Amino acid sequence: MFPALLTTLLWSYCLIPARQSVAQLGENAANFWRLFMAVIALGLLAVWGGIPLGHDAFSWLFLSGIIGFGFGDIGVWFALPRIGSRLTLLMVHCIAAPLSGLAEWWWLGTTITALQIAALVIILAGISLALFPDREREHAAKRRYFSGILFGLLAATGQSIGAVVSRKAFSVLSVENFQPLEAGVSDYIFLGASSGFVRLAGGILIAGGFWLISRWVTTWQTPPEEVRRKDPMSGKLRNILLCAAAGPILGVTCYQWALATTPSVIVQVVVSTSPLVILPLTYFLEHDRLSRHSIVGTLIAVGGVILLALG
Repeated sequence: MFPALLTTLLWSYCLIPARQSVAQLGENAANFWRLFMAVIALGLLAVWGGIPLGHDAFSWLFLSGIIGFGFGDIGVWFALPRIGSRLTLLMVHCIAAPLSGLAEWWWLGTTITALQIAALVIILAGISLALFPDREREHAAKRRYFSGILFGLLAATGQSIGAVVSRKAFSVLSVENFQPLEAGVSDYIFLGASSGFVRLAGGILIAGGFWLISRWVTTWQTPPEEVRRKDPMSGKLRNILLCAAAGPILGVTCYQWALATTPSVIVQVVVSTSPLVILPLTYFLEHDRLSRHSIVGTLIAVGGVILLALG
């Protein structure tokens, strides 16, 4: 539970510099450069930790990165400017949780208790209430809005399937090279860094290829906002670094740590509270006013997380 909660806090903050990067660089470039910086950082940490993954675990993690960080993150970054951050996060996290549970039950045979199922339902209900979009904000053109919904579905599917494939990798890893009962916190941190590096390596191939293609295919291009194009380079670099640190570096390390010790359906639902955590951040940093149903939904979802922890 603890690494999943850390992931929630880090990924909640990550969205703030991510939105700035999209405006300054465009979706494709912002997504690629934050993954590029994260690959370097996690690669150095993985070498320092020196935890061997084994061929089978490496292959599953690389595939997980292609699915989750490759196609899944493309969905996230393209959905954000089309349907907004709240609806994007609602789709990604609330759809990813039941998809992860269904996939892991079908493929890995993982089961959860009745109390945990009740907690999952409560959390999802609270998130849905808190993040249900206000009608006056749904003013995007119909075609752009529909494409944003499709990108949101791609993001949710990529994140959920990527998480389950990571669980498969850890099931192989525990047999080959890693003994969970003998591992300490530092071991899990280095394991998260090593596995996160492999996932990012797979994801950056997709993100980088997509970005390169977009430089020649006009319909795939995602230019920055005209008013932000001439922002100082120091500001652009700062947002990329903050986004990379909170997301692919520290966030992914904690996320992989959580997946190594907890069924993916539990991890997905705890992380699904990140859209709720970001509400006070946007209130203080971006002066975004909270609606009554957002506050009520937040309380319901937090109660569900407490119930999940007790279970």
